[in-house]
Amino acid sequence: MTEQEKEIPQYPKRIMASYGARELFGQWVAAAFGFSVFFFYENVIGLSSAIAALAFVLYSIWNAINDPITGWMIEKIHPRMPWNKKGFKRFPWIIIGAFPFLISYLLIYLVPSNWYGSPEIVAEHQWAIFGWEVGTLCLYDTCITVYDVNVVSLYPDKFRGLNERRTVQGFGTILGIIGLVLAAIIPPMFIKTFDPATYVNAALVTVGFGFIIFLFILPGVYEDRRVRNMYEQRIKSGIKLEVPPFIKSTKEVLKEKRFILKIIHFFGYQVGGVMIQTSAFYVTTYILHEEASAITFLLGAMLLGALISVPLWTILANRIKNNRLIGIISCFLLFATFLPLIFVSTLIGWIISLIFFGIGIGANWYIDPPLMGDVLDDISVRTGKTQYSIFYGFQSFIIKFGQTFIAVTIALSHIFTGFVEGSPTQTPLAVFGIRIHTAIVPAILMLITGLIFWKYFDLTPEKVAENRKKLKAMELENQ
Repeated sequence: MTEQEKEIPQYPKRIMASYGARELFGQWVAAAFGFSVFFFYENVIGLSSAIAALAFVLYSIWNAINDPITGWMIEKIHPRMPWNKKGFKRFPWIIIGAFPFLISYLLIYLVPSNWYGSPEIVAEHQWAIFGWEVGTLCLYDTCITVYDVNVVSLYPDKFRGLNERRTVQGFGTILGIIGLVLAAIIPPMFIKTFDPATYVNAALVTVGFGFIIFLFILPGVYEDRRVRNMYEQRIKSGIKLEVPPFIKSTKEVLKEKRFILKIIHFFGYQVGGVMIQTSAFYVTTYILHEEASAITFLLGAMLLGALISVPLWTILANRIKNNRLIGIISCFLLFATFLPLIFVSTLIGWIISLIFFGIGIGANWYIDPPLMGDVLDDISVRTGKTQYSIFYGFQSFIIKFGQTFIAVTIALSHIFTGFVEGSPTQTPLAVFGIRIHTAIVPAILMLITGLIFWKYFDLTPEKVAENRKKLKAMELENQ
């Protein structure tokens, strides 16, 4: 630990773990969403692949409007919010967004029962079903954006030391993997693959446990006196707090080369990881010929790989102190772990392959927030601004755009390989289409994004250390 690191007081481990539990909360819901929503509308309700994917495309367009604007607007209206007088900035928004986020998730599955039940009924009401899918997805996105851009924007403000950030993310990565796997274990226990009512039951379980999990993250996301004092210090030291118009803010974000490269890295592993989640029901149903409960074994294997690897990534990152290098390693490691999934056809083969996949995804989950912290510190040094919500708003958009990329990939794979919606059996070509969206496309994407990140991302440990010194001189650090 450097002298500069020693001067920054660290939070107790319980606070770090509490903040890390926001990954548990987020993955518990987001993974359940990823596992089941597209499969639910395409194969359970019986909506055509093209229409179900079109809903995700419109959802993506809403994301393009909603996520960056929400991040910008929160920064813009912050000075006029009543809690600003008491020094709060993020915590009230986190509360406001979290609970509607959970309720909106349930609504996605509450399609009126008289709209489906046979191909003829679905054909009659397909555009009503489509409207329900689009409307509930957009409501879900709006609520999660209000919550997410604030909870992630708090991270670089509350946890200032580099080692502290790595420790926090060590907790977050482990808890996030646990959340993902719990989402794969518990809700599917309530699901019968082609029974719509059981998906509602599973969603109720997700919402109920989600409320409980959220209580555990409150100490970690609370803006205590230390954080509020830092906000006040920024104002006194003349840090730029005025937020320019949205179009100008967007142009400023898009000019940040290192941020764009960080987002490319983020997009690659997010799509790759979520593609596995979204394809899980297809894999168990059509490749392994198992019930939804088989997902427990697949994601349990991923949990094992992640739990083994994350402590090692934490030790390695603290030892070599090079977030860029860990980011490069994580990209190519995840690429390699996709390759066996193109060929394996047995439950045991998938379990073994997903243990290694867990190691790869654990590396990416671990290093993402420290990389983002380095990038935002760099931007603060060069611009004198700490308006993190704007950048996290754009990152949130990338997450949702990735979901649309996945939905379109699945739809095109199914259309061109003759997949039959709602059928319990598929042709060999249609099964190969499932392998395309499960492993082949994600592997190609990881290779491309990894090469771009390796070639152009230049935020070296020396530049990070120099930025830390400049931040301290600018009085952007806690004193």
